Amino acid sequence: MHLRSLTLQGFKSFPDRTRLEFTTGVSVIVGPNGSGKSNITDAVLWAMGEQSPLAVRGQSMQDVIFAGAHGVRARSEAQVEVVIDNGDGRIDLPMSEISIVRRLDSSGEGEYRVNGARCRLTDVLEILSDTGLGKEMHSVVSQGRVEAIVTSKPRDRRLLIEEAAGLGKHRKRRRRAQIKLERTQDNLDRAL
Repeated sequence: MHLRSLTLQGFKSFPDRTRLEFTTGVSVIVGPNGSGKSNITDAVLWAMGEQSPLAVRGQSMQDVIFAGAHGVRARSEAQVEVVIDNGDGRIDLPMSEISIVRRLDSSGEGEYRVNGARCRLTDVLEILSDTGLGKEMHSVVSQGRVEAIVTSKPRDRRLLIEEAAGLGKHRKRRRRAQIKLERTQDNLDRAL
């Protein structure tokens, strides 16, 4: 499983449709300061469900929409598509390629699509939960992140390792099952 392509349109410093293709292995994005390198990693995180504007270096989520610059007019929406190669079947969907699209317009209306079908954020997060991808992505290391990991508390570091290993999904399922069990027990107690 790997990121096959990234298509940005109206996202931050990318006003026009821009497509990047990736091969297997390690990909490195290099370029001069201000050329959009960090915006590329922001786009991947954003498309995969990041909800914090601060995580994509903005004050509000609408800050991801190209605001206009150097004679290029502002855009009314941002759209990012990530295409993931699922040839190894690691994502539990019967497709060899998974397309995730996130769109947001200037009014704040947005949507997600998986392989063209409209879906919810929770669907995207569920699909990505055991992959090491998604908003807690550990396969993209941004500036300053390595130092933050190294200097983090042991408990926080443990949570990062567990998430990268895909344990977060099972922990969430366990917690949901516990809540259902508690509710059922409460209902039984009231009935008796």
